[in-house]
Amino acid sequence: MKNYIIPVILAIILSSCEDVIDVELNEQDTGLYAVEAKITTIDQPFVFLSKGLPVTVDEDFKGISNALVTITDNATPANEMMLTEDPDKPGYYTTPAGNTYPGITGREYTIKIETDGIVLTASDILYPVEKIDSIGIWPSLRGDKRFLAIFTFGNETPGTGNYYKWDIFINDTLQGDAEIISLASDELVDGNYISGLEIFTDYHDPHAPEERVILYLDRVRVEQNSISQFAFNYYSQLVSQSFGGSMFSVPPANIESNFQSSDGKQVLGLFTAHDVSVSNTVIINDTIENQLVD
Repeated sequence: MKNYIIPVILAIILSSCEDVIDVELNEQDTGLYAVEAKITTIDQPFVFLSKGLPVTVDEDFKGISNALVTITDNATPANEMMLTEDPDKPGYYTTPAGNTYPGITGREYTIKIETDGIVLTASDILYPVEKIDSIGIWPSLRGDKRFLAIFTFGNETPGTGNYYKWDIFINDTLQGDAEIISLASDELVDGNYISGLEIFTDYHDPHAPEERVILYLDRVRVEQNSISQFAFNYYSQLVSQSFGGSMFSVPPANIESNFQSSDGKQVLGLFTAHDVSVSNTVIINDTIENQLVD
């Protein structure tokens, strides 16, 4: 299984030379539409619509209100639902109160957004995922037992070309930073039982325990998601860019979206469809904590 386990500590210390490089920032992408959209088998679909900001601006994205947003599947006949904007969250659209629209494996879903005379569309297929048997937490196989790690157990979905993303929840809060993205493909392990795959390592400075992500008495669970190959490539590029910055790095660029715009302009963001399997919850007790080496 080819997998990307984040965070990874990379340090290149260049103390002998220092060059000043002037970078020309391209502001032509300012104002491009940005979309985050998702449908799963356990949650209601949602769309967050905004516009991109210049890299020199340090502020939150502002949602775009009053768009017409629909989600449709490829069933016969098709199931379509218009999403409504949350009055407390501008630009955030989800199913109307009293309605449900759960994702169904094997179907292709399409998001359509109409705003200010522009139409944005994106599609993704909701692939099935095998049930996650369990997770375990103990010292990482790396780092001389100084860091806790999360390990998963379960079958890999038969058939090549499957891709996975694991969402980690600590005390019911999703750990959502780009530095905490765990991905895998089924290359070389198609259909096998995966025993103890290390999907997250709590790397930190051993002299700064306050940097730990997983703490004593925390409750930890994992959601195992199926993702499409496009989403896998998108997240992989996101991980690569988040750890760029050396003199040999590829300059950051907008990652290709699966959204298309009727005006031909680039769209930022991603629409994903996931089958989800939820793990057991592990509490970091004395038995786990005492395995760590100072």
